[in-house]
Amino acid sequence: MAAKQSFDSTASTVITTTGVIADGIFTVASNNATITEFDNSTDLWPSAVLTLALPDTFLAAPDDGSTIDVYLCRQDLGGGTGDETAPTTTDQQGSDYVGSFRVYATDEAQEYGITVSLLGIRKCKFYLQNNTGTTLSYSAGATLKCEGVTYDDV
Repeated sequence: MAAKQSFDSTASTVITTTGVIADGIFTVASNNATITEFDNSTDLWPSAVLTLALPDTFLAAPDDGSTIDVYLCRQDLGGGTGDETAPTTTDQQGSDYVGSFRVYATDEAQEYGITVSLLGIRKCKFYLQNNTGTTLSYSAGATLKCEGVTYDDV
């Protein structure tokens, strides 16, 4: 049997940065980002495409080979009774690493996409860690969008 990919018709914005994010720092709700829960409990997408859009320019060009890393915290664990501990600005806490966006060493707007697994995840929140060697500072917020992907038999 062959498989065909099917994408959700609308990507959900799961992070919008709202402040400066220094090198080595995580996005944290109410500090430097608006973080929205991704609800996968109905569609049960087995994977997702995450798209990171970095508008305007960096404070300075990122280091060559540097990354912005993505972490995930599961929500509503144990039948809706608990959440994994979200990162602080400097500590990963209970979040799991799910992938990295390797950024270009150029001081300009950039956009990237990666595919991540959502197997076994009903609800989650995503977090970013800046490892670019420079500060992320924008006049308009950077965004991370999540679009569910499934595979159909053809």
